[in-house]
Amino acid sequence: ESWKLYQEDVPFIIRFFEHPDYMILPGAVTLDNHDIIHILLSRGALPKDEAFVIGFTMGTTRQVNCIDRGIFKFATRFLYPDGYRFGPDEHKVFDIGLQAATAMKKCPDLSMLDLSMYIDYTVKEARKSLNIDCTELTKRYALEKSLFTSVECQRLL
Repeated sequence: ESWKLYQEDVPFIIRFFEHPDYMILPGAVTLDNHDIIHILLSRGALPKDEAFVIGFTMGTTRQVNCIDRGIFKFATRFLYPDGYRFGPDEHKVFDIGLQAATAMKKCPDLSMLDLSMYIDYTVKEARKSLNIDCTELTKRYALEKSLFTSVECQRLL
C-alpha cells in the first residue's frame, strides 16, 4: 500500500475545499469515498482523472452553481500546491464530469452516502445500485478522448 494516500498526507488547502469537515463546496467527500468513486467511474489518479471524479461527485449534489464552479477553479488553479493544480484542460474535464453526473438524474448525491457499503459489490452491481449510467459515462469519455491527447484521456475507452 505504498501508493495509498492518507488523509493527513493531503495538503490542508485541498482538504479545506474538498473534505466534508469544512463544507466549503457541494460534493465534499472523505478520502475513502473519493477513492471508491474513482473505482466506480473507472478512473485512475492522474490530473484529469481527479478533475473528472471531483466534477462528477459535485454534480451528483445538483447544487453546484457558477459561483461554486468559479471558487473551485480558482482554488485549483492558484491556491493548490504544485502537483495538485488544475489548468484549463483539467477544468474542462471537471466540467465534463459535472455534466455527466447532472445527466444521470437518478444517481444519488454521492457526498451523502457511505460508499463503503459497496465494498463487497462488483463494480457493475454498485453502478447499477447507484444508477451510474455506463452509456452516459462512455459518451463523456469519448468526448474527453477527442479533446485531449493525455494518457488518462486516451485510455478511457
